Amino acid sequence: MSNKKVGLVIAFQGTNYGMLLQGYATQQLLEEWGYKTTIIDYERSGMNIIRFDIGLIPYVLDKFIDDVFHKKENRILTQKHLENDEKRKIESELFRDKKLINIKKIRGYKALKEFARSCDSVLIGSDQMWLPGCSLGNYLSLRFVPDYINKISYATSLGVSSYPKYLYHSARNMWRRINHLSVRERQGKEIINTISPNKEVKVVLDPTYLLSKEKWVEKIPEKRIVEGKYILCFFLGNDINSLNSVKRYAEYKKIKLVSILSNESICDVDETFCNELIIGASVEEFINLIRGAECVFTDSFHGLTFSVINEKQFYVYYRKRDDAKQSRNSRIDNILSFWEIKNRLITNNEIDWSEYVEIPINYDNVNKILSSARAESCEWLKKALENG
Repeated sequence: MSNKKVGLVIAFQGTNYGMLLQGYATQQLLEEWGYKTTIIDYERSGMNIIRFDIGLIPYVLDKFIDDVFHKKENRILTQKHLENDEKRKIESELFRDKKLINIKKIRGYKALKEFARSCDSVLIGSDQMWLPGCSLGNYLSLRFVPDYINKISYATSLGVSSYPKYLYHSARNMWRRINHLSVRERQGKEIINTISPNKEVKVVLDPTYLLSKEKWVEKIPEKRIVEGKYILCFFLGNDINSLNSVKRYAEYKKIKLVSILSNESICDVDETFCNELIIGASVEEFINLIRGAECVFTDSFHGLTFSVINEKQFYVYYRKRDDAKQSRNSRIDNILSFWEIKNRLITNNEIDWSEYVEIPINYDNVNKILSSARAESCEWLKKALENG
């Protein structure tokens, strides 16, 4: 046990289920190990946000070109989408109030640096915290943390398949200062080692996997949300062909199709392709909808994650969104390969389910891999914290 203080740089402000759950799992695990955690709620103030680097000018130029020539279209929200947005905000705030502890509001870079000096370690992770460009700033790069304070990256995702070369210099300098560096995906390790060949990088599990199925039930009790048998659809993308593919599967199986309405994209058939539309689901309802499903269809990393944790049969699609600037499907490829269930990826939206041979997921094998990886990831994180 330890009473050391750990500052947490985690994503926790939005309404994304996976973001909230990975942050919650990270804090819960460290608190159970005896660490005193503080979630940093940083508010920028003044101009000390981005430090100059040789990659800054091409980065700003690329952003400008992207903003001018690839403008994101405004979403046309239906009444149900508006209701979903509002309910998701309320439910997410309730989850933060109930489940997250010791959130500290810090305004301005000077106060941020002062706080870091009071910590034994500062940990960043998991989620997509290291998208290209993060290394130009002072927060997600952990540049605000003094050299003598232990800096840890736990399961941080780069979220992309490559970094532009003009960011190599700043990224290399960022990673050089991290004392214990781990990522969530093998491809993230490959990117870092391409840019920083001598940097030791460990691939570990997303923190949500570090809590067992039984531990999740203890923290978020089981509750039946939908009566009877159903197939669950949870898509963050807006590909109409993927949704219609799921609809055909449900019709072929003659099982009710339930869909959790996304608040990250809009598809023309959101409100019509399913038998029951779930609006404004809470984080707890999200987990329990997965627990109660006969089968889960998703393009979400954490939709897949909680399907694995709860030993559900599931299928995964690549996420497709009209506003996507770069594919982040490497996350799905990596984790399916890791669990040795690559056959659960559906790339053909015109699939004829009556001819498809379904081979159930072998959870004896998956759980064996999970048990070993969980122990290894926990051991790595404990050592990283103890060496601070």
